[in-house]
Amino acid sequence: MQDLQSLTEEDLKGLPSDAIAALAQQMLQRLRCQDSELRFKDAKIEKITFQLARLKAWKFGAKTEAMSTEQRRLFEETCVEDEASLQAQLDQARGAAAPPVGAGNEGKPKPRRSPMPEHLRREEHHHEPANTDCPNPECGPMTRIGEDVSERLDIVPAEFFVHRHIDGK
Repeated sequence: MQDLQSLTEEDLKGLPSDAIAALAQQMLQRLRCQDSELRFKDAKIEKITFQLARLKAWKFGAKTEAMSTEQRRLFEETCVEDEASLQAQLDQARGAAAPPVGAGNEGKPKPRRSPMPEHLRREEHHHEPANTDCPNPECGPMTRIGEDVSERLDIVPAEFFVHRHIDGK
């Protein structure tokens, strides 16, 4: 009899009913085995997650929950190692249980920089278009509809100032 994974639809069409029953029995046995493995892995992930949460609570908990000096010393000796070990086990268990996630940057917001401090001196550099006449003779001259301003921090020894580049539209 063939392996379950190598069977095709054509192979199943010519099989007698007793062979189909045997295949169904094998599939049920395999499903039960996979189900028990999944339950074991889920329980292991839950246990490791709980242990990691407890370690973090002990490490970063409120002062009223603080341990005595001797307890804390004993705990801190192994806390970092235990936490790293639990995190590695958790990552390994999650990696085995879940398919890998793509490494794309979809949906990742761009970082926003805070504006330059207002107390710094600004030097403005205006960049205007060379020609504001419309190429079509029926139009009139172009009008300014706005501007884009970008700032770059620069330094003169012992003096900070900001270059402002204003691009007309």
